[in-house]
Amino acid sequence: MEWLDYNESKCRENYTYFGSADYLRNAYHLTAFLTIPLSLFTFYTIVKVTPKRMRSMKIPLLIAHAWSTNLDLMFTVYSAPYIFFPSASGVPLGLLGAVGVGVKWQSYWGQVSVTMMGVNFIMLYENRQSQITTIKLKIKKKRTRLVYFTLNYLFAFIVMLPFYLDNTDQVEMRKIVLARIPCPTIEFFDTKTYVLLKGGEVIPFWSITIGFSFVILQSFFFLFHTIYHLTIISSAKLSEATKNLQKKFLSSVSLQISIPWIAIAFPVAYSMYADKMNYYNQAYNNNAMLIMANHGLFSTCCTLFIYKPYRDFVKQVLTGQKEDRRQSITVGTVASRIGSISN
Repeated sequence: MEWLDYNESKCRENYTYFGSADYLRNAYHLTAFLTIPLSLFTFYTIVKVTPKRMRSMKIPLLIAHAWSTNLDLMFTVYSAPYIFFPSASGVPLGLLGAVGVGVKWQSYWGQVSVTMMGVNFIMLYENRQSQITTIKLKIKKKRTRLVYFTLNYLFAFIVMLPFYLDNTDQVEMRKIVLARIPCPTIEFFDTKTYVLLKGGEVIPFWSITIGFSFVILQSFFFLFHTIYHLTIISSAKLSEATKNLQKKFLSSVSLQISIPWIAIAFPVAYSMYADKMNYYNQAYNNNAMLIMANHGLFSTCCTLFIYKPYRDFVKQVLTGQKEDRRQSITVGTVASRIGSISN
């Protein structure tokens, strides 16, 4: 496909290196250089270091880290999107674009990956809820849990699919973008550039709304149901000491979930501001995407440093000092009695 709407203009003379594709590509690669080894180390840590008292958390943590790593790689290696805010358009700078994978389907996989992260929230909160002995309304059988989360994963794949099955006239879509951004960077005229939305579409709005509502409602149910039983319900089966420990464990999971999304929230807020104010600054766009690409770094660090066994292992690797065996046994014995994780 050839774009015939390119025009020479002196307006591009004001653009800096930070607004170029070269800057963003190099920054993505540097981020991947740092995060990929750290992600592999985290996989190793979860598999080899997770104690028996955390066995109920091991699989959910591995699944959550796998999808977090996938999202990280989508930003930095696979897709490496170069986005033209305030429009919903962009060009891929990564491996998938180089081998000819359509931008539309790269975007689809990116949105599926984000929704999968939401499903992981549900999984982690459900795991905490299932450990509270006073809760009767919970998933008790492994087979039931497997079916429940399989349906959640299928939903993540299906909810956004109708929008991506609809073909669009890219020439007309580009005209709409050029009306908002009369002088985009030269990368906009790349043949791989794809305009996802023109604005006002109903299907993607409802797909996103339904998808995130589905995730949020389930997450809040497991979260608040757990909080309710830890703060309101009194039972001889659950001592105050155990309740306090469970509250700390729940706080750890909440931190693991929420902190990495700071890297997502700020760029999303900027994109909303750019859309409302019709503001175009490609250097800001690039740095917003770069902040978003550091989601994986935040997520990996949270996993390694929030949970005490992993934190102690990292400390041991960095300092060469081994954990006090007697202290480890004492803490492990207490934690195993409540069938939970250590913080």
